[in-house]
Amino acid sequence: MENRILLSLCIPTNGVVEWIMPVIESIYAQGVDNSLFEVVVTDNGEKDELQEAVKRIEYENFHYYRTNSKGFTNQIDAFEKCSGEFCKMQNHRCKLMAGSLNQLLDFIRKYRDTKPILYCADGHAKGGEFIECVNTDEFVKKLSYWISWSAGTGAWRDDIKDVRNKYIDRFFPHTVFLFGLRNESKYVIWNGKYEIMADDAGKGGYDFYHTFAVVLLDLISALRIDERISIQTFLKFKRDLLYDYLYSFYYSDVVCPTKRTYIVQNVRESMMVYYSDWDYRKMVFWSYFRKPFAIIKHTLLKLVGKK
Repeated sequence: MENRILLSLCIPTNGVVEWIMPVIESIYAQGVDNSLFEVVVTDNGEKDELQEAVKRIEYENFHYYRTNSKGFTNQIDAFEKCSGEFCKMQNHRCKLMAGSLNQLLDFIRKYRDTKPILYCADGHAKGGEFIECVNTDEFVKKLSYWISWSAGTGAWRDDIKDVRNKYIDRFFPHTVFLFGLRNESKYVIWNGKYEIMADDAGKGGYDFYHTFAVVLLDLISALRIDERISIQTFLKFKRDLLYDYLYSFYYSDVVCPTKRTYIVQNVRESMMVYYSDWDYRKMVFWSYFRKPFAIIKHTLLKLVGKK
């Protein structure tokens, strides 16, 4: 019998009821003993709708807080409000899959004695179900640009107490839990699939290319300068980010705009900080070259579907 809460599920949100309520419901639908975990919601939204909606949640292990923190720094508030032995970020749009809460608890139990930094990659890392990394360099190499994904982040409660004394980036505050609380550490990536992302229409509101092509690479470059990762790992990270993420975004949100609300401006200027003009031109060319083939494919699939 465990004598304290093992897991805190931290859900920082800006108060959108239709996003977060299904997430909360998916957690309690797991049928797990409520004494093993808690749910902590920190809301920095401007409206009171979520505050009213959660009043009907009567579980003793559910906690809701309003916060004045701006933007993504609400994540820090969520972790500080937790009392569990391990605190895990939960995206306010991602519902837990059936059985995944027990899997998370087992993952924490497996490493609670040695306490490496744990990250839940939801199948995005390359490797087996559990990827053990001996240092920061190997972790960055294995996880690559998915490091930008805050939802996989977790931290041991004992590490969090000094978080406000560390550098906290306003776009990627979760990286303080990955790199800022310890000078060096072993890492373990759980690569199992455990959640389902809801429609991301409306997501955004910030300058995408400045955030990912400049700010994120500044953070990873700082690890290189501090000799926590090698130049080879940094170059691999930069290459993966370009071809697997920046290319894809330019096609999906510039050439074929979605309902997301990212700001896309001064793309070339942002790209030129860490990439070349040739990299930028290749990205634009590839995206527009791809569009007619995508239209043809979509048309053929519709025709086949009608038969």
